[in-house]
Amino acid sequence: MENAASSVRIAGDAFGVLSKLSVKLGQPKAQVIETALKQMEERIFWEEVGEVFARIAADPENSARQRAEIELWECGTARDFEGEEW
Repeated sequence: MENAASSVRIAGDAFGVLSKLSVKLGQPKAQVIETALKQMEERIFWEEVGEVFARIAADPENSARQRAEIELWECGTARDFEGEEW
């Protein structure tokens, strides 16, 4: 993604926190925001993954299918792929 300059209005309290973090981390405010957004995106991703696994675990049929698939993959070894180039 290209770097694009834009402005976003935030509350004064949030700007104060941003300024403190910028000084504490020794990073420009834009970098602090970028890092925070990436961390938030990753946290949300893993929360969603956890929710999907919880839904699967709550459904006996889906849970059994998942266990069967895991067992299938755990049975394979590197020898099962001899002669194949990756």
